[in-house]
Amino acid sequence: MRRILSLWLPTFATDRVRRGLTPPLATDAPLVIRLSDRGRLTVAAVNAAARAKRLVPGMGLADARALEPQVRVVDADPEGDVAALERLADWARRYTPWTAVDPSDPPGFGPKGLGGGPGLLMDITGCAHLLGGEHELLLDLERRLVKAGFEARAAIADSIGAAWAQARFGVQLVVPPGGAAEALADLPLPALRLGGDLVASLRRVGLRRVGELMRMAQGTRGGEGSKNRAALAARYGAQVALRLDQALGWVDEPLSPRRAPTRHTARLTVVDPLSTPEGLAQAVRHLLGRVAASLTAAGEGARSLELEAWRIDAGHDAPPQVLSVGASRPNRDPAHLWRLLEPRMDQLEPGAGFETMAISVTHAAPFDGGQAVLSGDGLADLAGPPAAQAGAAAGAGNPLVADPPIAELVDRLGARLGHGRVLRLLPRQSWIPEQAVRAVPAEAQDNSPPAAPPAAAPLAWPADRPRPIRLLPRPEAVEVVAPIPDDPPLLFRWRDQTYRVGRAEGPERLLPEWWEGGERRPNPNPEPRDYYRVEDAEGRRFWLYRLGLYHAGGPPPRWFLHGFFG
Repeated sequence: MRRILSLWLPTFATDRVRRGLTPPLATDAPLVIRLSDRGRLTVAAVNAAARAKRLVPGMGLADARALEPQVRVVDADPEGDVAALERLADWARRYTPWTAVDPSDPPGFGPKGLGGGPGLLMDITGCAHLLGGEHELLLDLERRLVKAGFEARAAIADSIGAAWAQARFGVQLVVPPGGAAEALADLPLPALRLGGDLVASLRRVGLRRVGELMRMAQGTRGGEGSKNRAALAARYGAQVALRLDQALGWVDEPLSPRRAPTRHTARLTVVDPLSTPEGLAQAVRHLLGRVAASLTAAGEGARSLELEAWRIDAGHDAPPQVLSVGASRPNRDPAHLWRLLEPRMDQLEPGAGFETMAISVTHAAPFDGGQAVLSGDGLADLAGPPAAQAGAAAGAGNPLVADPPIAELVDRLGARLGHGRVLRLLPRQSWIPEQAVRAVPAEAQDNSPPAAPPAAAPLAWPADRPRPIRLLPRPEAVEVVAPIPDDPPLLFRWRDQTYRVGRAEGPERLLPEWWEGGERRPNPNPEPRDYYRVEDAEGRRFWLYRLGLYHAGGPPPRWFLHGFFG
C-alpha cells in the first residue's frame, strides 16, 4: 500500500532568514517578513515569537510595529525561499528518491498559503524499514530539521490528502494503513485543502468537521449518498467531493518528484556511519550487486550510473556527494561496474561518515548476451545481437560491440580520464591522408560521416593501399635529391639529419577534392601528391610525397615527410 509523508514547515521563511542573520537573532525575538503589496507594506510571514505578540501574516507593517515596536523586519526573498525549499527536497532524498515540493503550499507565504507555510511531500513506500519503521523515519526527519533551526511537523498516511491534513491539523502523526477515515473525522474542514470562501459556505449550513461531510457524502456508489454528493457538487462545485475522495484514498492523486527516480536503484542506510575505504568499498559492492540483480531481471544493462552518499553531519541544505560513471555498452557485471567506480572513490569526503548511500542507473539499455560462434580460430565470443555482428563484420559498427574486453578497457580508461578523452579513428571520405580520418569518442557506434544520408554505404578502411602506422600532425618539409621527373628520392634531409635511401616504392598519386579550395571556393587545378615508401640503409621506413609536378621554367615541386612505417 502506498505511504505518503507530508512535511509542514510553518515558519520556513523566518527560520531561513534567522539562520543567516549577523549577529544571530535570539529564538524568542519577534521577526517578520515584509512584502510590498500595491505600494502598501504588509507582513508576509512571522516567527513563533511574533505570533505570540499577536502579529499575523496579512496585517499592515505599521500595525505590526504598533503592537511590537521591537520587532525585527526583513525584506521578503521569494526566489531565495523557493531555492532553499528545493535544496531541502533534494536533501530529503536520503529517505526516499521520491521527494517533491508540496504544490498545496506555494512558498509565497502570506495568508493565501492554505497550511500557513510551505512543505514537502515524500513517497516512502518500501523505504521506512531502512530506518527501523515509519515512526523512526518521521522522528529522525523532524529531529534533524529542528536541530537545523526549523520548526517542522510531519505525518504519514495512505494518501497525500490524509498526510497533509494530519501534519497541519491532526494529532495522529502516523495513520495506520486503512485508517484515513477515522483519523480525518474530527479534523476541521480546512484540513481537506479547501479554500477559505468554500469553508465559510459549508459552515453556514452547519458543516464544520470532515466527519460531518463524510456522513453526508456516504454511499458513493448509489442511494441517498449519491444524491447528497450531487447536491454538494451542484451548490459548491466538484472540489468538495474531489478533495474528500483524495483524502480518503478513493481517488488517486499523483506525486511528481523533483528528480525522476530510476527503475534500478539500490539504497543502504547503516547504523554506524561508514568512513573507512574498506567499509565504503564493501557498501558500494553490495549496492552494485543489488542493482545488477534488478538489471538482470529486466533484461537490461547499465550505460551510466550514479553513486550518492549522504554524510551524517551534513546540513539540511547540503547536497549528497555524487560520483557518476558510464559504460560504452550495456553492462550488468558488478565486478566491472566496481572497477569503474573504484578509481573515483577517493573523491568522496566521508568526514564523520556516510549514513546513507544509494546507486541509481541513470541510463539503462537492453542487454544482449554474448553468443559463442565457431570461427577459423576456434570459439569467438561475439557480444551483441546478430545485426550488430553483421555490422561489425562489414566494418560498419563499433568494434567495441564485438569485443567485450576492449569495451571494458575503454570503460576503465573513460572512468579515469573522461569518456570524451578516449577516442578512436574512423574513415572519412577523402584521399588526403590527414583528412581521411576523424576522431570520435571510443564508445560511438556510427562510423559514417555526419552529413552522410542514412542509406549511404558504410565506410571501410582501404585494404589495398599500405598506410604508415604513424602520421605526423602536419607534413614537414624535407630537402630531397631525386632524379626527375618521377623517380623516387636518393637521399633526403629532415631535421638536420641526412637519410640515404636504400629501397623505394611508388609513386602513388593522390589528388585532393576539387571542391576543396581556398576560402571554400572550388579548386579546378589542385596540385597532385606523389607518395613514395622509402627505406634507409638502417631499415627505417618513411612515407614521403612530392607536392606538384616539374614544369619547364616553373618552380620545382616541394617534398614533405608525412609518416613512418613500422
